[in-house]
Amino acid sequence: ATLNKTNTMVSRVVCPLILLLTGLLALITCPHSKVEESFNLQATHDLFYHGVGPAWRSAIAQQKSESCSEVDDESSDVCDELAATADLPYDHLQFPGVVTRTFTGAFVLSSIANIISFIVPKSIFDLPSHPMAVQFLIRFELLILSWLAHVRLASSLEGFFAKNKQVKSIFGYYLLITASQFHIPFYSSRLLPNTFALLLTTHAYAEWFNGRPDRTAIYLVFTTAIFRCDVLLLLFTVGLTMLIRRELRIVQAVIIGIVTGIIGVLITAPLDSVLWQRIVWPEFEVWWFNAVDNRSSEWGVMPFHWYFSNALPKGLLLTMFLVPLAFLNLIGWTKEKPNNNTVIDHTLLQFFIPTFGFVVLYSFLPHKEMRFIFPALPMCNACAAYGLSKLHAMAVTARKGTGMSFISKGLYLCGLMAVVITMIGSLLFLRLSMENYPGGAAVEHLKSYFEATTEISTLQAPKWEDVHVHIDVAAAMTGVSLFGQRSVTHHYPIQMSKSGYEAENDAKDSSRSFTHLLSEEQSVQGYHVVDTIEGFPSLDKRNLRIVTNPAIYILERDGWLPKEYITRGTKRKLNWYYIAIALSGFIIAATLGLQKFIGRTKTHML
Repeated sequence: ATLNKTNTMVSRVVCPLILLLTGLLALITCPHSKVEESFNLQATHDLFYHGVGPAWRSAIAQQKSESCSEVDDESSDVCDELAATADLPYDHLQFPGVVTRTFTGAFVLSSIANIISFIVPKSIFDLPSHPMAVQFLIRFELLILSWLAHVRLASSLEGFFAKNKQVKSIFGYYLLITASQFHIPFYSSRLLPNTFALLLTTHAYAEWFNGRPDRTAIYLVFTTAIFRCDVLLLLFTVGLTMLIRRELRIVQAVIIGIVTGIIGVLITAPLDSVLWQRIVWPEFEVWWFNAVDNRSSEWGVMPFHWYFSNALPKGLLLTMFLVPLAFLNLIGWTKEKPNNNTVIDHTLLQFFIPTFGFVVLYSFLPHKEMRFIFPALPMCNACAAYGLSKLHAMAVTARKGTGMSFISKGLYLCGLMAVVITMIGSLLFLRLSMENYPGGAAVEHLKSYFEATTEISTLQAPKWEDVHVHIDVAAAMTGVSLFGQRSVTHHYPIQMSKSGYEAENDAKDSSRSFTHLLSEEQSVQGYHVVDTIEGFPSLDKRNLRIVTNPAIYILERDGWLPKEYITRGTKRKLNWYYIAIALSGFIIAATLGLQKFIGRTKTHML
């Protein structure tokens, strides 16, 4: 009884905590965001600080604008009021990007943050006046939602194997394997459309393992309609499997698709149409852009096998070798050996084949990115967890003192080592990622530079109203966010503007109007460098160190400060990476200690 309680504690408490902590480590050590997630991050900023009200009033004004031109002089003030709504405080209207995206996820996260801000008294903590705290809170909300989805999938997986007493600790193994990898913990707090889609597809898998295929279909249709149209491929493979296995009837599947699709459009289209200031269904436009126009290839083309030869091995690392074990009847796996006449274990094939088919279908699209196949990772991890639980069962059930016992325990130890080495590799990826956001770091350095400037009391402080900072495209795409900009402008009444790749957002010709530049260009006439931010990380395998190169420069206009000004430089910040290493070491030591404790307890009981 004591042994079972200890095993339960490790599986149901420690493993979920490890997954949560690895996600939190990624959030703390890499607080900035790159261009792929910038839309939702900027949208949460605008919805938190401005809400939907300005867009709604502007939409109403557009409806009345036709009659405004015919209004008499006595009502001219009405026209002036309507015209004032044209200048909306939304980032996406100035920087629309290549395709439209939904605001549904950003609206939910910003609404939760607003509720928290309303509940917490301002005398204790004024959340809106701390923009970076708001950004952290919003990303932490998404992290918690993602974490709960994976805990639910682990619980469903455990319930699926409840009748098979030979399956050992599959709940904990799924969470431990997921935590050991890089991509799911790292991206669980990142506001990519793919992260929202991954969250919902994880719930879809949980429903499937729970024996509720209709709810699985609802989740997948909902995800396709709102967040990622490419989940349609997964919906096709999963739906076809359900029809073949008669888990769903054709009429039932059609009704679910139509009703859920309509509800999804009714949720996303009104909100998005108001905020985009035109009638729009974002994911339909994304589908047209990728499937019909096939313009995604403009961002690069990879070979057909790239997902299998590059993306999945990088995503799974050594835990990849645990996946095939899920489909093998291993020697000594069960005492009853119900499938002893076959080599193949069919238990999870019905779930894995549709996921594999999803990756195959996606491989036909020329442009490929790791994040596109995020929905495949939870199912791969479920299979890996099943494979590791088989090794565990072999090690426990093998007769002591025999060669099979030695082999079984050795294989189980190799499985555990695969998880540990994968975690070490993920920590290396995390360390490299810390240097991947020079734009965000540049904003922090600029704020520290201004703080150092104001600390000089012997000279008059600069006129902050005359300070105008320009952010170029390279800096904007590598970590600059509206939260970061607001954290500067909240303390100093300066102006900050940024360029975009759109022609109307190119500000190169007006550089003389700026006092400071965040730029990838080191040499700009009339400016001098005051700080350099490193980026472009790579691993020097020969010297076993991470190499970086200058990425973003902070430039200041010549003569902005008198020569007598001697700044103290930027303030050194806490290196979260070493905290991450220490915490990870503590987690591994605690886990090994618990395992040793369990082993001793078992020995005494025997």
